[in-house]
Amino acid sequence: MNFLTTVTGSYPRQQIQKDTLRKPSVSDQEALEMVKWASQEQASLGLDIITDGEGYRENMYWFYQLRLDGVDAINKKYKHFSKGGTMKGVDLSKTHGDKGFGIECAVIKNEIKNLKTNLAKKWRVARDSVSSNVTVKQTVTGPHMLARFSVNERPDLYPDDIALAKAYADVLIEELEQVVNEGCNYIQFDEPVWTENVSQSKWGAETLNYIIDQFPGIKFNLHICGGNAHRKRGFFGRYTDMIEAFKILKVDEIHLEHCSLHYDMLDIFKEWNFQGSISAGVIDQRIDDVETVEQVEKYTGPLLEYFTPNKILLTSECGFGHVPIEIARAKLKKLVESAKYLRTKY
Repeated sequence: MNFLTTVTGSYPRQQIQKDTLRKPSVSDQEALEMVKWASQEQASLGLDIITDGEGYRENMYWFYQLRLDGVDAINKKYKHFSKGGTMKGVDLSKTHGDKGFGIECAVIKNEIKNLKTNLAKKWRVARDSVSSNVTVKQTVTGPHMLARFSVNERPDLYPDDIALAKAYADVLIEELEQVVNEGCNYIQFDEPVWTENVSQSKWGAETLNYIIDQFPGIKFNLHICGGNAHRKRGFFGRYTDMIEAFKILKVDEIHLEHCSLHYDMLDIFKEWNFQGSISAGVIDQRIDDVETVEQVEKYTGPLLEYFTPNKILLTSECGFGHVPIEIARAKLKKLVESAKYLRTKY
């Protein structure tokens, strides 16, 4: 089908959260109930491809780190990131401040092993909660982000970020094997921090390829954005700054921001002859205003220069986990309506 619709990953929890970046942990049973509800919600809006909603996560990196041996995600430590400056016309001092920014990160204490996220069960609940004509993809935080958002106190085990990311990749492979054995054939990695440090994107791509190589026949998508904490962009690296990473990626689909960027996302395809599909962010989850069909068409039309309609997926730029639920519903309904219109026109 042309112009399939999907969510990036997260969907709001039913209950309003005081801090959507630090959500309280839930029990296994509560997590499965959240998955069932979020899956049915997404399907009821008419989306073609859904996720398990990710509502059970504390956030997109602590969720994994809290469930690993060798990682202390309780007694976190502050880690400093990008300082001010410029990045091709963007004044980072206006976003990160002169001192940059920092976050609380999990601490590497020992060998990373025994990831216990139960993603396979969650995917199965999502799959069983909706009709067979709805596709359920599995979303996973990528190894680069997990390594970047860690404080490494064991350089004897992991001498650099590349080695640390490889260790995260190994435990993700073990978890994804269970997901695939459950019947999932569509996996999406999320790597927003490539745009925070573009110099690491090539080895980040190599680490993803290492995982992908373990799963022949499985469809892989990669989502790269500029961050979405509390509905604010945090990172400003351009996709063209990461061209060498893009060129070696083994993914079948690429999910990129589009409608709110300070540059033209399509510039990357002038340098990258990508033969897969694009999942394009034609909806901006950072604002409350609901897009019109005309606005969605405005951002979709230029994609046709590089992709046929059956290789274009329509989505938001990032997840809806930080968005009030009524706004998320309204935006996704408009997305579905826009796709129906585009199918009649193209």
